[in-house]
Amino acid sequence: MATKLPVYAYYIRNSLDLAKIEQKNVDLPLLSLVRKERNLLVYQSGSDHYVCVYAFGVVTFCCIEDKKEIAKLLKRFAYGEEIEEGKDPKIAPEDFAIVIDPDLPESVEFDRVQLKQLNLEKFLLISHVMAQSVAIDFVEGRIAETQLALERIHLSLEEHGKLVATNTKSILKTVGMSGKMVHFMVTRLALLDKPDITWEDKDAEALFLKLRSMFELDDRFQALRFKLHFIKDSSEMLMDIISTKRMEFMNVIIIVLIAISIFFALLGL
Repeated sequence: MATKLPVYAYYIRNSLDLAKIEQKNVDLPLLSLVRKERNLLVYQSGSDHYVCVYAFGVVTFCCIEDKKEIAKLLKRFAYGEEIEEGKDPKIAPEDFAIVIDPDLPESVEFDRVQLKQLNLEKFLLISHVMAQSVAIDFVEGRIAETQLALERIHLSLEEHGKLVATNTKSILKTVGMSGKMVHFMVTRLALLDKPDITWEDKDAEALFLKLRSMFELDDRFQALRFKLHFIKDSSEMLMDIISTKRMEFMNVIIIVLIAISIFFALLGL
């Protein structure tokens, strides 16, 4: 008989202090810390009830469906502060589940992964890819907002031949954001790295690669890189325009000062 275990992933913010979370949650009811890694805390309650807290700001739940309990845990992991920008925590858009059936072959499908049996290592692979997917959703949202702002600026250049109300500081913040997002994806999300277990277990590696393919992590990462390059190039172009306008303004000031000097010199004669 098949067993279905629901898995959810929530985004809190782009960084979580795991040492602080561990210290402040030693008294979690019914949950015990079963694994601690540099970027991950794993709590367990019962045989198939897991909670994973990732340093890049995502929390996953397996077999925990009580919304009040989930909200309570998310608040604790967020140190009792407001969730990112005051919004509700973001659930993974995929209705994903782990189906355990020893009589069927293992497979990864659109809304589920089918396994003959579940152990902690397999669950961590599934949880890891889901968490990365939800974090990429956050990055995609931030980039979309920036692209919209740049679109308005480009539209003004096309229609009026001048920039809309903007300044060097806002453009520099845009450049900084694009660099921060690349760093977040490569370093904190470790999108280019494979979990250690995949180097030792061929079955684990095969499962990991199938999950990455199903969640389209590689394709989404390449698309985000292209968009970030576009944002960077657009920002540099806008900086050049602003610098040119400043140089023209400075040239006018210099000419005016020279004219004033000549005027007073003539008055003196």
